[in-house]
Amino acid sequence: EDYQQLTREQVLSGCHVHVGIDDPEDAIQVMNRVRPWLPVVLALSASSPFWLGEVTGYRSYRNRLWQRWPTAGMPGPFANRAEYDSLVEALLGSGSIDKPARIYWDVRPSNKFDTIEFRVADACSDIDDSVLAAALVRAISQTCYRELKAGEKGMQIRDEMLRSAIWRAARYGDTERLIDPGRQGLVPAYELVFSLLEALRPVLEDRNEWDEVRELVTQVRSRGTGAARQLAEYRRTGRLQDVVDLIVRETAPGRVA
Repeated sequence: EDYQQLTREQVLSGCHVHVGIDDPEDAIQVMNRVRPWLPVVLALSASSPFWLGEVTGYRSYRNRLWQRWPTAGMPGPFANRAEYDSLVEALLGSGSIDKPARIYWDVRPSNKFDTIEFRVADACSDIDDSVLAAALVRAISQTCYRELKAGEKGMQIRDEMLRSAIWRAARYGDTERLIDPGRQGLVPAYELVFSLLEALRPVLEDRNEWDEVRELVTQVRSRGTGAARQLAEYRRTGRLQDVVDLIVRETAPGRVA
């Protein structure tokens, strides 16, 4: 009743990853710190190049459609948990949302679990792509948590620049330059990806995940994201049915050993 056409067009799927953090104050501070790296997660998980039977020109058109919701997108930083709770109460009191779960940010504290919920990634048709997104999100969270506890200053990036970084990731995926959140300029996509991996390496090695995550990144680079694979199939045959058949093959039972 409230959202009308937005609801009728709500045929989108995403990959939500929950990372457990018990302390609500720590959860807010980690959420502040992970924001600059989420465009990379989006770029590597991009898997929605079509909409209403048309090639959109975007690698993650889902991301662009999702931004239409009044509480979607990347949240700004919060000073503490009290500031976050106050905003939630204001959104409820103003009728902007009817419950906290209606906050649709790319990353948010879960209202059900002691977790941060990451919602930026596309739903991936291949399980390896989903595993990569989950592994990156967890490693980013743990790295930011360690930096928080060590008293290190988090990376600063203006909300306007971060919105642009998300847009470029949705538009181009891993095929063009992306915005480096440190230098706040354009760099080749995989220069930024491997820069992120090096920052995450201590955590990934501690979890015995370094080799696997690096291999999964290399795999995406060589065969393309879900969006790239779908577009390649469409260019090959010119038939959307063949794209659907490709997705079915990638998600079919028996692909996982």
